[in-house]
Amino acid sequence: MAYEKWDITPPELPPRSRLYPLEPIGVGTPLVESLTGYVARLAEAHCVSTGTLYRNEIDALMSKGHIFTCTIEANAGYSTHTINGRGAPAMDFVRALESLTHRRDLRYLTLLPWAEVLPVQGGFQRRARAWCPQCLNAWRKESKPLYEPLLWTLKPVTLCALHRKPLCFLCPFCRRQNGNLAPRTRPGYCSRCRQWLAQATSDLLSDRALTNDDLSWGDWVATVLGEVLAAAPRSPFAPTREGIARVINLCVERMVDGNASAFARLMDVGHFEVRRWQTGEAQPKFPALLGLSYRLGISLLDLLRGSLVSVPQKFVKPFPSQLSKGQSTSKEQRRPSRRMETVTVLQTLQAALNESPPPSIRQVIQRTSHYSPFIYQHFSEICRAIARRFADYRKVQAVVRRDRARAEVREDAYRLRAQGVNNTRNHLGTSSDYTNLEEGHAALRLVREGIRCGSRGC
Repeated sequence: MAYEKWDITPPELPPRSRLYPLEPIGVGTPLVESLTGYVARLAEAHCVSTGTLYRNEIDALMSKGHIFTCTIEANAGYSTHTINGRGAPAMDFVRALESLTHRRDLRYLTLLPWAEVLPVQGGFQRRARAWCPQCLNAWRKESKPLYEPLLWTLKPVTLCALHRKPLCFLCPFCRRQNGNLAPRTRPGYCSRCRQWLAQATSDLLSDRALTNDDLSWGDWVATVLGEVLAAAPRSPFAPTREGIARVINLCVERMVDGNASAFARLMDVGHFEVRRWQTGEAQPKFPALLGLSYRLGISLLDLLRGSLVSVPQKFVKPFPSQLSKGQSTSKEQRRPSRRMETVTVLQTLQAALNESPPPSIRQVIQRTSHYSPFIYQHFSEICRAIARRFADYRKVQAVVRRDRARAEVREDAYRLRAQGVNNTRNHLGTSSDYTNLEEGHAALRLVREGIRCGSRGC
């Protein structure tokens, strides 16, 4: 009697991911999700807080330590908005999250695909969260996932592209701003008071009446930037700064017959700056790129790709007033040049070496009322000495802060224990400022272990 032959070879299973491979929302669309928002949704999918997910999983691969130090009001602390940006923080987070989830499309949740053509500086990203209440309410009503589009994290975008309403920046309950990523960040909810962000009460910006020009400009900015974000997954090659240099040279040749100084006057910048744009040595700041695209009547996407073969002989639109309001590079607002008083500057720098506590080099240069490049050029050695002294001071202060955190959390934890209150971070948060630091967490763990050992008699 013949029997069927069975193949008992174990099937090959694909490698398992450490975390759930949550699919990003909106990849390839103008409303693609931001990476900080993705981290918050990933934490929610695993039923843990954002801080817990970062400390236990993400930071294990990056070793960045405590990053939840952003203070929006003081413009200080770790810049969590750079996680959505074009630099090393974004790359580190993308690598860590792709390793944990086995996904390969998380770079499109950042500005990394445009790293070569977007300037490093220029106020392109906002440090605080922004949201559209109408979008959040609509998504919750339709039982859609709540998320934070990357478009909302860009500072030039002030209007919702769908509802033509100003974005909100203040929680309607606690009236405070939220950082892009915090230990309690949750899509649609305030990371400070944990209330729903899309209430009927609007913040100050939403209460401001917008003119037709403001609405038109806001629509245009949201549209062209949305096109750029949507095109990232479909771009056959990474755009380079040489492409923008070609467009600048084309504009100079076509519009002013090769006169770079004349083009600089049209752009309201210095002619040396235009020269550096032409050679690719420097990138135009983002307001300049946005204004050039708008005035030429061309797509910002084509400008960043450098794919233009012709430009108009003159600007087809006037300079946008919305840019001129916040433009810091206009000739009228430039600091007037004056001769450097080397003796006075040297005395200021030498006095800083004897100050206690040591000031930073930025604080010292501000006292001289001169441009920092000039100071570095003429007094490089003493500038480095001031910077080293300040760095050593910060290291010592970090050690002191860690010791103080351990001592304070330990004292507060035992005091709450004596009162019959559970030793949780929520309870400690009302009495200690260190409960969100890793040192505070370590001290709290030691207290809990000591209490458990004491109750067991070990």
